[in-house]
Amino acid sequence: MPGDYDLPADMPGFAEAQAEMSMRSRETATLPGARFDVAYGPRPRQRLDVFPAGTGTPAHLFFRGGYWRLGEKEDRRFPATAWIPRGVAWIVPNYRLAPEASLPGILEDAQAAFDWVISNAETCGIDRKQVHLSGNSAGAQLAAMVAARTAPENVASLTLISGLYDLQPLLEEEPNGWLNLDVETACAMSPVHHLPPPELPVTVSCGGAETEAFRLQSREFAEALRANGNPVDHFESPGQNHMEIITEIGTPGTPVFAALERRLEECRSRLDCP
Repeated sequence: MPGDYDLPADMPGFAEAQAEMSMRSRETATLPGARFDVAYGPRPRQRLDVFPAGTGTPAHLFFRGGYWRLGEKEDRRFPATAWIPRGVAWIVPNYRLAPEASLPGILEDAQAAFDWVISNAETCGIDRKQVHLSGNSAGAQLAAMVAARTAPENVASLTLISGLYDLQPLLEEEPNGWLNLDVETACAMSPVHHLPPPELPVTVSCGGAETEAFRLQSREFAEALRANGNPVDHFESPGQNHMEIITEIGTPGTPVFAALERRLEECRSRLDCP
């Protein structure tokens, strides 16, 4: 429905949530071993931050949102303060932005960031068999597409928050002003048409206070995954809108954080990790 994909900056809680995440992210500057602006490619925005948690640990690789045209990794460092004490590394990349970059080009960056993590897992103290992919909004689309294009043994789980999984509805919406999608590209970039391997566990979540368009995208993608044979956990986080739910990735006791913890434990059990 027209307008249901709008994300106005004056939505209730938008500014407050962004300010909270920025403040909490600044606190990560003193975390031991943190590596900032590590190059995973030659272009200026092909940089990522790594917050290691020891040796042979699991890792979360998180793709932030911003409708593919906005946002900086510096505001999504904050979950590291919760995950490192739990023995889990946190990694967050930047990627090129629209309209200067096309969506296929942005996906190339996301794939390159993931490939860098797998290739450099040992030097980052990460167990390459325990790399968990996640993302919110546009970042959820990127994470889902990377998971669909990657060898199944390299992705431990996939957690998607408030994502866009069928891009064809955007063809007539404001975001296509900077994405410049046609029907063919929208289909090629839609996770609903490119599902991950059936054995991959997937969590699909969104906020209970989000627009019906975003909630419907999550429900329909969860249904497609179940039909594909994936173990799926689908839920709506009560009362949270599109911005507020992002804080849950770094806030223990919230539904999204608990879902991430479950996927970590499931992976450890499969691998018989301590």
